[in-house]
Amino acid sequence: MTDDKSRVREELNELFGEEKVNLYVAQDILAQRFIRKHPNEIKKALYKFKSLKTMEQHRELVSGFDEPMSRAFVCSLLCGSATAALLDLAVGAIEDRRAGRQVLPNRVIR
Repeated sequence: MTDDKSRVREELNELFGEEKVNLYVAQDILAQRFIRKHPNEIKKALYKFKSLKTMEQHRELVSGFDEPMSRAFVCSLLCGSATAALLDLAVGAIEDRRAGRQVLPNRVIR
């Protein structure tokens, strides 16, 4: 697993619990179906995640997800169910938050 995916997985384990993350990853096919039916919801959730500054804000965001959305959110970041650009957004947000930098909504992905 790459360093970026490891960092994202650690963050998701903190937010959802390791057992849930493992379960969601095993259910990737269900996540893919949800993502195909609700691409805008996933996109909005990932951009919102990127814009939040603290772990508490991340927890608050994911606490509003139902089971299918939680599964799709986790799998979009860990299973390749979303594009690499979306993974980059999440990694950038995590790095910014951990470094105490302001998370900018229009951050350019390099």
